[in-house]
Amino acid sequence: METSQQITDKARELQARIAPQIDEARKNLSDLNSRITTYIRQNPGTSLLAAVAAGFLIGKLVSRRW
Repeated sequence: METSQQITDKARELQARIAPQIDEARKNLSDLNSRITTYIRQNPGTSLLAAVAAGFLIGKLVSRRW
């Protein structure tokens, strides 16, 4: 059985390994958000039409499941 110190050490190792990946993912999501926001501002009509179409399709899929 592992001691609490061993578990703490393993948790710190895991955190040290995944922290750079989490930071990279956060940066990528922030960049994606910026690009999407810019596209929506430049193309509001197309974006609205795409949102309506996506909502319609999701509504159809959900209504068939229930």
